[in-house]
Amino acid sequence: MNADKCGNHTFTQTRREGNFCIYRRNRCSDGSLHSYEVFITRTVKAGTPLPGGNVVSEDYEQYPGANAFGRTAWSYSGKQAEQAANIKFDRIKAEKEQPEVEVDGEIVPVPVARVSKAKVELKLPDKPFTQKELAAFNKIDNYKEVYAPLQNMLATKVLRLAGTREVTRGKPAKLFAVVAA
Repeated sequence: MNADKCGNHTFTQTRREGNFCIYRRNRCSDGSLHSYEVFITRTVKAGTPLPGGNVVSEDYEQYPGANAFGRTAWSYSGKQAEQAANIKFDRIKAEKEQPEVEVDGEIVPVPVARVSKAKVELKLPDKPFTQKELAAFNKIDNYKEVYAPLQNMLATKVLRLAGTREVTRGKPAKLFAVVAA
């Protein structure tokens, strides 16, 4: 299916280890490289309900949809696409693989505990600010890292919602302000 509206392509698997894959995506029109796609496969189990009341008859691996890209799938194009795809493949494989041990003659995965990130101490601007502005003010590259402390400060009445600010795309950004003591 040509879901991304960029022409017909052939997909060739170039690397696979377990449920980690790299596919080379070539244009059908001239055979040129479009991109390399790295992803973690997802298995749809037999019996899974389908639209219209039917069910999946046998297990199959589902190619990632548009919503998976950036979470469990990544696309690389350009001169260094193959190298970048292999680096990402190695990185996600190392992060996602669970170690295994033998228990009573059976190989089982070792449960991995999630480690919470260190508590973030934030400096607060004097004027109203957005979540992204708060991250920039504290020299934090990923604005999502300030979400939990921000919500905690709202709950504990350190901050209040001060309105919204229109942005060029998407929903208006929420503005936060320090509650006067």
